[in-house]
Amino acid sequence: MAPVLRRIAAFGVCVLLLGGLFVLAGAGYPTPSSPTPDLADPDTTPDDLAGEHVETGGTVVTTDPVIIEIDGDTRTQRLPIENAPDVDVGQDVIVDGTLTTDGTLIVNPERAVTREPWETTYMYVISGLATLFIAARGIDGWRYDRETHTIRPRETPLHHHYLGDHTPASEQRDNNA
Repeated sequence: MAPVLRRIAAFGVCVLLLGGLFVLAGAGYPTPSSPTPDLADPDTTPDDLAGEHVETGGTVVTTDPVIIEIDGDTRTQRLPIENAPDVDVGQDVIVDGTLTTDGTLIVNPERAVTREPWETTYMYVISGLATLFIAARGIDGWRYDRETHTIRPRETPLHHHYLGDHTPASEQRDNNA
């Protein structure tokens, strides 16, 4: 088999393995037996779902009583929460529970997920920095060989070339003698 075909086959195997890992990771989380309606959906109103189990999320706007603001595609609505977890105004919360006839959502506080507003930004910033760090390390230690169309390790990493000792070899020999 030609070297190019081996590389293409190896790349295909890696893509298939990566896809398999995504499927395996997704299989680790059980799905609900029946999908619950989400109050953020544009055609869903709390009055239509009284007595049903629903799942939703939003931003806490008041804490006594806890009321969350749910941003949908076409409208924004406020929903009172009973048995709410300890939350502060401005936190994002994801809850599931049963809607009452008066439009209150009774939740299990142990199943609620709360998140500070800065946590999502922090997650993206750290992921971006990690990506840049890994790319810099790859560029520093590896090079593309145009003749053989392969990626090879550098004989001297770039950081040694730009940050290393720039004393001429003749001076280094004189200093060692």
